[in-house]
Amino acid sequence: MTKRTPEDFCGSTVHRTISLIGGKWTMLILWRLLEREHRYADLQRQVGDVSQKVLSAELKTLVQAGLVEREVNPTVPPQVTYRITPKGQSLDSVFTSLSRWGETHLQE
Repeated sequence: MTKRTPEDFCGSTVHRTISLIGGKWTMLILWRLLEREHRYADLQRQVGDVSQKVLSAELKTLVQAGLVEREVNPTVPPQVTYRITPKGQSLDSVFTSLSRWGETHLQE
């Protein structure tokens, strides 16, 4: 029997999208950046219990994917600001759809 891959169940495009934005902290980071730009420490406070190591890794992945932009201000100490890119902004409708689905199907 041939081993099935995730693409067999949900298609390669959906699988790749989930792989990029489906991490435990990724969507929370993107959600906060859709609201406004954040400095690193502020973003860490806004996201919650994420460690510095994990937040840095997630942000690096999002920058490499072109969803987030990183700006370093040459001050002492350096101030790093993160903002959503137009490509990242295009995920706003995904968040809106998830929110509507949750309001309809999840009860507190």
